[in-house]
Amino acid sequence: MTTTSPAKKSGAWWPRLIITAFVLFICYIAFMVRGAMQSEVNLVSKDYYQQELEYGQRMDQLSQTQALAQPLTIVHAAAAEQVSLVFPEAFKGQKLKGNVRFFRPSDSQQDIEVALALNSDLQQHISTAQLAKGFWRVEVSWQAEGQQYFMKQDLTLE
Repeated sequence: MTTTSPAKKSGAWWPRLIITAFVLFICYIAFMVRGAMQSEVNLVSKDYYQQELEYGQRMDQLSQTQALAQPLTIVHAAAAEQVSLVFPEAFKGQKLKGNVRFFRPSDSQQDIEVALALNSDLQQHISTAQLAKGFWRVEVSWQAEGQQYFMKQDLTLE
């Protein structure tokens, strides 16, 4: 008696390929969702929406600042590790109130705010020794005789 072994049935390979592709795609999407859920979402500022509402007022302050005969000068002296604010002579004898904000777009926890305290030469020197190296935005907001002014300048600490 002769026995024959049953022939292997060669099934189609493409259904397995499609299923494998779907499984790999689902694993990839799950990996990306997990990564997105674990990443820290850090808005530029906590009160972003309130700042957006005050945008028109900020534009008025910028136009007031641009109308000055001499602009506010912000100078970074890297060797002295300080930023110097030099206000125009037009403000001589006026009482200025305001603040200077060092804004770090990459990490809002490093932002600092300093009250405006000018010397007799209408200057203020602020130490940058405690600030991290990298990109900063200096925002100066001040008020003089009922007028509000605003200026911002980008600087890179090295």
